[in-house]
Amino acid sequence: MQASAMGTSQDTSITGLAEGEGAFAPELQLANLLGLCEAQMESALQDSDQAVDTLIKVFGSLVEVTRSVSAMAAKLPPEIKATVAADLDRQLATISQEMSAAVMAFQFYDKLTQRLGHVRYSLSTLSLFVCDRTQVQQPEQWTRLINTMRRLYRTEEERQVFNTIMDGIAADSTVPAPAECEATQSAGEVELF
Repeated sequence: MQASAMGTSQDTSITGLAEGEGAFAPELQLANLLGLCEAQMESALQDSDQAVDTLIKVFGSLVEVTRSVSAMAAKLPPEIKATVAADLDRQLATISQEMSAAVMAFQFYDKLTQRLGHVRYSLSTLSLFVCDRTQVQQPEQWTRLINTMRRLYRTEEERQVFNTIMDGIAADSTVPAPAECEATQSAGEVELF
């Protein structure tokens, strides 16, 4: 697992805030909420890693037991082997199929954790970005941020989701005002739940 880029010691200073401005800063609130989302995701991933580690141990034991049963079946006397061989082979084949399904599930979990890692990094990066009022006001900085995030997504599914969402927001490399985003969503082009 990657260590959190933000962690619990998130920098709460906001570039561009003048001394003496009010304590409330929308950018800081947004950064804190993004940090909360990132921390919750990290916690869930740690919990699931523990569960998957247990499953891997059980899976390893199951593989060993299956090998042992198969070796014992090979050593059976011919008269016993003739009566149970077909049933035993069928049971061992079923176990083998289930183990193959488990391997696929582990591969899915690995892909999921990689994708969630990309989301966590994106949340952390966005959190730091929105705290810099100078950057937030510059369209070229948004384009740079979007391009940085685009490079994160390596699988076809990730790129497809990224492009679908960003085509509606940054088709001309500018970031629309929040009212424009709401209009796009209410028009039904892209709806997230």
